[in-house]
Amino acid sequence: MAFLTETNFAGPAAAMTAFARVMRAQGHGRIVVLSSVAGYRVRAANFVYGAAKAGLDGFGSLGDALVGSGERDGGEAGFVRTKMTAGRKATPFASDAPEVADAVVRGLETGAEVVWVPLCSGTCSGS
Repeated sequence: MAFLTETNFAGPAAAMTAFARVMRAQGHGRIVVLSSVAGYRVRAANFVYGAAKAGLDGFGSLGDALVGSGERDGGEAGFVRTKMTAGRKATPFASDAPEVADAVVRGLETGAEVVWVPLCSGTCSGS
């Protein structure tokens, strides 16, 4: 349990805090937070991972503290086919790592605050 929370919340939160200091000092920059729909829909089967991602999403809102110093962009992905998910049955709307990377780049280019992968057409919500 500690490994999941350290990897998916504590480590990224510490990194974001350090980068936020740099951004505040230099007056610009971006922090991209890669999260998961598991943080929006915490399930019994993976509640520790989901809770850690929910915490990361909340912590990623530090953009308000950086007004005038930079901004935060977020990426929310569902099932991504990677080494970590190898051998597991893909869920509907699964994506590949390059698709996630392309979506993040598009989000940065368009100034999107949150990018969902796979990309939503129309209105997206966490419910």
